[in-house]
Amino acid sequence: MEIKTVTVNDDRQASLSNDEQQSLSPLRIAGWVGVVVATPFFVWVPLGFTSFIPSMIDVFGIVGVRIPAAVTIAGLLLAAVGFHLLQLLWTVQKPNTHCLNVVE
Repeated sequence: MEIKTVTVNDDRQASLSNDEQQSLSPLRIAGWVGVVVATPFFVWVPLGFTSFIPSMIDVFGIVGVRIPAAVTIAGLLLAAVGFHLLQLLWTVQKPNTHCLNVVE
């Protein structure tokens, strides 16, 4: 008895209506705004360790580090929501690939 894997491609694509295509633009903008909000704090951490600029602890203090952490997390959440919904809509447009295991 031998098991063979057969891949079947379904080339039909699901089309999005005009309303769904227009909703892609605000989601993409929200995703990129989130990335832009989080990026300065990601860059600040390694530069703060190299003494090119003051570290976050020098600027905000131990207790105040939660302020840039909160801004970074908010930006990453915004980016996750914006890009996650884009990914869901994008997978609808991809051709479906089905794998079948055939036993002989």
